Amino acid sequence: MSEPPPHLDAIVIPCRDMARQRGFYERILDRAPEETRAGWVRFDLGHVSLALRARGDALFPREGDPGVMLAFRLDTAEELDRWHRRLLMAKVAVLDPPTDLPSGDRALHAADPEGNVLCLFTAR
Repeated sequence: MSEPPPHLDAIVIPCRDMARQRGFYERILDRAPEETRAGWVRFDLGHVSLALRARGDALFPREGDPGVMLAFRLDTAEELDRWHRRLLMAKVAVLDPPTDLPSGDRALHAADPEGNVLCLFTAR
């Protein structure tokens, strides 16, 4: 019998502008971070944490392109539509409005200030 996979505890996004990214995620998540220290901000999302870490060390050099996608599952298409309006009101760059996908899911895509992609979706 194989061992269960390790539990995913956190997703860490490297940031060039911590203050801007922190402000963005505070607005979008509608919550203050659980932990803040020099070069590090952590939001508790229940089953996983979302952390922002300043670029400029061996793990995340100053240069480098963003490249993560955060996918958030929502319960209903109505909830997805509410998020779409909320993102537009917050002047977030919506890359794709709510769209029906061939899989039967419905999704929208938006970008954070550093170009990382947020996918909000409902499963069929």
